[in-house]
Amino acid sequence: MRNGMDERAFKGVWWWGYLHQNGTVQLKRWFGDPKDYTEDCAGNDFVQRVVEPFECDTHEGAYAILKERLGVHEESGK
Repeated sequence: MRNGMDERAFKGVWWWGYLHQNGTVQLKRWFGDPKDYTEDCAGNDFVQRVVEPFECDTHEGAYAILKERLGVHEESGK
């Protein structure tokens, strides 16, 4: 068990992310600590919206999923 979750849930590559206040999408690898996307983001003015962990094999695929879940089509600030 890892943080109360079955180890089988962590066989693939996991990601989480957030929408930064400047409009950029921030994609992060997730290694099983719920604090990454909960406590560490709470009260952080830079974090506008958080997407909880999801599984995806590639960085490009994860980035596309994150943007879709955030409802972001184009990033600002770039």
